[in-house]
Amino acid sequence: MYLNVECKKCKAEFDANVGVISLDESDFDSKPTFEKNPECDKCGELTVNDIYLTEVGQGQLTQIWMNA
Repeated sequence: MYLNVECKKCKAEFDANVGVISLDESDFDSKPTFEKNPECDKCGELTVNDIYLTEVGQGQLTQIWMNA
C-alpha cells in the first residue's frame, strides 16, 4: 500500500510503500503501524514518527479503513 507522506527531516513529499497498515482500534490516539518503514530519497529509512501524513495521505488512509 502506498501513502502520500512528508518527511519531517527534509520536508520532502513522496508516495511511500508502507505495505500492510494496521491500527489499534481500541486506542484512538494510537498511530498506524506499517509493515514496511517509509524511505525518503534524501534521509533514508524513516519511522512513523519521522513523517507527516499529507492531506492526500490522510484521504488515502480514510479510504483504506472505509473499504476494510
